[in-house]
Amino acid sequence: MRKFNKTSIGLDIGTRFIKFVELKRTGDAIALSRCGIKEIPQEENIDRDQVVLQLISQLFSENNIKARSVNISAGGQSVFVRFVKLLQVKEEKLKQTMKFEAQNQIPFPLNEVAWDWSLLDKDKKTTKKAVIVAIKKNLVEGMVSNLKSIKLATDVIDVSPIVLYNSMAFNEDYSQEKLGAILDIGVKVTNLVIFKGGNIWIRSFPIASERIEGAKDQGMEEFIGEVERSIEYYFMQGEEPAQGDKKLDDLVLTGGGSSIEGIESKLAAKFNVKPRALDPFKRLKVEQHIFSDLDEKTSKNRFAIATGLALRGVTDLKIEVNFLKEMLSETRLSKEKVLYSRFSIAMAAIITVSFSMFMRQDYSVKRLKLDSVGEMLDIYGTYEPKIKKIQNEEDVLKEKIGVLYQTADSRAVWLDVFRIISEMLPKDVWITDVSGIVSLEKGGPGRLDLSGKAMSYQDVNDFVSSLKSSPSFKDVKPLSSSIETDEITGEEIVKFSITMDVVVTEQG
Repeated sequence: MRKFNKTSIGLDIGTRFIKFVELKRTGDAIALSRCGIKEIPQEENIDRDQVVLQLISQLFSENNIKARSVNISAGGQSVFVRFVKLLQVKEEKLKQTMKFEAQNQIPFPLNEVAWDWSLLDKDKKTTKKAVIVAIKKNLVEGMVSNLKSIKLATDVIDVSPIVLYNSMAFNEDYSQEKLGAILDIGVKVTNLVIFKGGNIWIRSFPIASERIEGAKDQGMEEFIGEVERSIEYYFMQGEEPAQGDKKLDDLVLTGGGSSIEGIESKLAAKFNVKPRALDPFKRLKVEQHIFSDLDEKTSKNRFAIATGLALRGVTDLKIEVNFLKEMLSETRLSKEKVLYSRFSIAMAAIITVSFSMFMRQDYSVKRLKLDSVGEMLDIYGTYEPKIKKIQNEEDVLKEKIGVLYQTADSRAVWLDVFRIISEMLPKDVWITDVSGIVSLEKGGPGRLDLSGKAMSYQDVNDFVSSLKSSPSFKDVKPLSSSIETDEITGEEIVKFSITMDVVVTEQG
């Protein structure tokens, strides 16, 4: 079962306003603990990024926010969104299939973008649909860097239209058979999300409140026309049966532009459906005093994106994508590899030193016994058999000490073996345990067992092949492999164990 945070903060950085929502989870209940909003100055001669960061710091300070991690989103023309249909794809092949689809759908090399995907309508058994999202990697790095400069971290960068859908789906009971739409009217961009059942369709266009208010009737006409064209395009793509009614059953409004005078009546007349405002706090536990410091003109639906982002940390949502997923996975693997290397070196040093001290002490005791018996030899000739026995013990100890010295001399070889294994590890393979019995025969092989995890069976096979091709290892054999679910990412991973002979060459 997924582990949720006790507290989660969603931060919505818009064109004109910065909004935040803090949610707290207690058992199965989710409560709105804080929310706030700041207007961004629109002067042309200001450094917008610096002003935004200063306003975020002020907003958090004024509301006594102690948490240092936030969830954010990207939207508009910077985000690339595509929908694909999948026919009877096996679960274990899904990740590879989506990577193949991403390479075909995204118009940039995958190493230049941050991308993710999510299944839609997960309950369907045959044909499935998935959404693929992508954004240029430098934009993601810029967002992370800006937040870091004010000592904020982020584990989630979502997509704004998907966040809106999640916010609505969490708070609303809607029929699986009805066709609905969310119209998020921002300052410069409008996001349209059409949904039915578990499927969604997204389109963004650059006609929003700034154009509507600036061009009056003409701006409103352009806006309504663009909404109409978007809906027609949805039907043209065959998203609905040809014989069905090409009309919306529900229209949900959000964003600052949704409060423009006359916009609801214009939309109602054009699409024959009464628009309604999205209440992102409908199913949250809310105390009235939370809104006491907000401006009377600030409607709840301005917080739809911030609420959807905060929900990512405290509950499961319909669609979950994250532009940071690959980056977080690489960071986790890197930390585990470093930890493994340090652990291996430390254990090798501890074993060598501890064993050496024990054997030296044991040898000293036996040596004292032998010296004592030697002094009495001339007087007590009858003790000769005992002396021979102790001499035999000395010979055995000498042999063991010789092996110990050889092992100590070859410790650099063993450290080098751990280095070789670390360098051979593919990107998606990491070691979790090292064990086995090491032979101490001079010039002989040492036996070594490795346990680890990988993102796929192919990664394990590549690692085994690399070990087999190395002159440092012989008789490399996989012992076991199995599939398990990663507790952090929820992805399926391969758990494996390998045994091998390690060639310990004689040190010069």
